[in-house]
Amino acid sequence: MPISASLDSDIYPIGETLILSGKISNPVEKSEFYTDSIILNIVDVNGDSLSIVGHDADETKTNRGVGVVNVDETFTILPDPSGHFTFNLSITRAQFESGDYVIHLNYGTLAYSIPFSVTDPVDISELTLTLEKEVYGLGEIVNLSGLIPPTGEPAISISLTKPDGSIHRSGTNIDNQSFSWSWVAPISEKTSTNVSERSSNLNSNLGLYKINVYASGYEKDIFFKVSLDPENDVISKDPLFVTAEKSMYIVGEKLKIVGSTLPHSSDGHGLIVPQRVILNVQDMTFPYDVIFESAVYSKQNGYFETTFDLPATVFTSGEYKINAMYGSLSEQSTFSVVNDFTFGLDADVSLTVSTDKSQYFPGDIVTVTGKPNKLIYLDKFDVSIIQKSDTEVTCGSFICGVHQGPIISILPSPSGSFEHSFVIGDSDSSLGLYEITVDADFETKSLQFSVVPPPKLDTVIEKETRISEKNLSILTEEKLFQDTSIAPRVLSGSLITPLRDDQSNVNLKVSTEFGLCIIGSDENCLVHDSTRSQGQIYETVIIDDMSFNVRYSGPDVRLEKFSILPTSSDDFLPDSNWNIDVIKDEQISRLYYKVTYKTLE
Repeated sequence: MPISASLDSDIYPIGETLILSGKISNPVEKSEFYTDSIILNIVDVNGDSLSIVGHDADETKTNRGVGVVNVDETFTILPDPSGHFTFNLSITRAQFESGDYVIHLNYGTLAYSIPFSVTDPVDISELTLTLEKEVYGLGEIVNLSGLIPPTGEPAISISLTKPDGSIHRSGTNIDNQSFSWSWVAPISEKTSTNVSERSSNLNSNLGLYKINVYASGYEKDIFFKVSLDPENDVISKDPLFVTAEKSMYIVGEKLKIVGSTLPHSSDGHGLIVPQRVILNVQDMTFPYDVIFESAVYSKQNGYFETTFDLPATVFTSGEYKINAMYGSLSEQSTFSVVNDFTFGLDADVSLTVSTDKSQYFPGDIVTVTGKPNKLIYLDKFDVSIIQKSDTEVTCGSFICGVHQGPIISILPSPSGSFEHSFVIGDSDSSLGLYEITVDADFETKSLQFSVVPPPKLDTVIEKETRISEKNLSILTEEKLFQDTSIAPRVLSGSLITPLRDDQSNVNLKVSTEFGLCIIGSDENCLVHDSTRSQGQIYETVIIDDMSFNVRYSGPDVRLEKFSILPTSSDDFLPDSNWNIDVIKDEQISRLYYKVTYKTLE
């Protein structure tokens, strides 16, 4: 982008200072070795510019008030030679009223605009909450700002309801009717340890979060989401949402209905009121019969789910409707069912058998499924698995080999189908060709699959997270991992400083074991500023006669990040200790690092 800029906040109470920062990608340099200026003006929602009081140059006007004029106020910003610029403006009651404004920047033919709002703390009549965005990624910092009418209290209570229903309680001080609060999103996705059907997917730390703010009779909720893909994800604004887990089902499967309601509180402390969601499944052909009906409670994060069987005798091929009712709210969704059972008398009965894959690795689980094409009565399916032997004996249409366990008898499901899982041995002796045979009394079917060596190990990552200490030493050296030689290729890390006021006082320093400063805010460090510039993200440095690419976000930011790797793709990090120091006093910070190893050929 030729010109870009950002503000330090979206809302400014009167009395605070607006801070604008930005960059011109290709600044125009004058002959006197300074860059061209940026013209800034501010307009309100009516398009009127900020103005100052001036006087008409006509001195013959002597009547009081005559000659006084309003002059549109403009500001001039001078970028530095690299194109960076900053601008500070006090939000005063003399120039601003409560409302929305737009900053217009003009640099030659380039233009850029940024909206912001001004509030008057004296005139605040309700609690106002603002987040920088709605969807955050893992490890990102959630910054909440707010304004509150006069309460006579020095602080507010804040509760954060997480997707798993747990509640984190905290608070923050009120300063001139405004307040701010920060929270660091989980650095990685949490895997559920409860695999029961009713509780699955409820223990993830991805999903919808609710912030509840309460103080002396004022209370308000605001929602945000933590996602693996924050750039493309959104928060559903619908107070009620329902859908089938899949758009199409085959008879005999289980229909899983999932949905969400926006959580709400019954008091000022985040207590969730449980309410039931009424669900039914309806035929979409006349007379539109209701096939299933159920009532489920939504969880503390608003999530709900339920399951129904799809028997072949009830569901024919076609579309069906899901209806959800939650108090006075209602929502609908559709799904399709495929029923390929033959109910006529002319077709012959046949058996279909399949595996989930045709090729597996040692230690994998093979899943075989099958069903007849007609709904017929069957006692059982007999399933056997044979591993091919190395002998050259011919066994006709079947392979010769060794049975992998006894013949397993499986009872048919209500739809007449079956499913069987088999664990492949985790050793080289498990490699080879296998045959599954299924005997359904009326017909016997066989199919084959192969077990091949797993792909060769290529990358290993060692990492440590949420380190609060100030000093850390990391050893990078060649080692053995699962009988494979690996060598360190990349050292990277990040430092999170949750509180905005602390970010300029907390910084990283990375140095060698002999004391050479590679990354840091000091001028004597090889890299002491952001390495990102037009056309490059790394800076090349020489350490002990070896060339390295160093990437650094720069100091004085909430999330400092760095990486160090050899310039040549054939080189590895030396066997050495790397010292990481967090320069701080008693501020809160969390350090994360990882070493990426590559296998040696």
